[in-house]
Amino acid sequence: MTGVARVVPTVAHQLSTPLAAIALRAESLERTVGELGEGAVVDKLRRHLSAIQEETFRCKELLATLQGFARSPAPSVPVDLNTLARGAVLLVRHEALRRQAGIELRLDEPLPPVPGDEVRLGQSVLCLVHNAVLASPPGGKIIVATAIEGHLVKLSVTDEGEGVPESVQPRLFEPFVSSRPAEAGVGLSLMACRMIAVAHGGSAEWGKAVGRGSCFSLSVPRSGADGIAR
Repeated sequence: MTGVARVVPTVAHQLSTPLAAIALRAESLERTVGELGEGAVVDKLRRHLSAIQEETFRCKELLATLQGFARSPAPSVPVDLNTLARGAVLLVRHEALRRQAGIELRLDEPLPPVPGDEVRLGQSVLCLVHNAVLASPPGGKIIVATAIEGHLVKLSVTDEGEGVPESVQPRLFEPFVSSRPAEAGVGLSLMACRMIAVAHGGSAEWGKAVGRGSCFSLSVPRSGADGIAR
């Protein structure tokens, strides 16, 4: 993370200006093409310009994600993973309904807080829940659960999707690796989730769900656990 923090500001500065210029020129050309009427050539130009705009947006998303990694961590505060789980489910509820996927919360109450950066931990939880929604088939069920395991507080997200291909499994948490099509994402969310977990003294793991699907988990040391920094 230290290496990323050193490199990202320079990369972002060098790329953001030309990306903005490309996006503006694509918008300008799109307006010009709209004045040309209809025809096969015009349709082809529209498709090319649309592709340029989409790829430019993906590059901007990538830079924003990397800048999030480089951001200085916030002061450590007590964080309730149950609250983060409920918030993540609320944020993805519309997408889940659109995909006809159900979400069930199985939260251990009361759950001891974990010390950390609430925003970054929230991003990790949202990442896992959102990925489960994207992986779910129509009628599938997602289970978001929390539990205490020794000195750790664990949050797990289980889906009933197709699972992770064997060829991807060993590299699942590496950058730019994803089991979804390239247009569905840049393959950084799971890497970010693991980096955030490790920065908090914990871990992020993947396993096969019972029957079908995947189970992703985030484990973080709880506040006041023996040997854990407060």
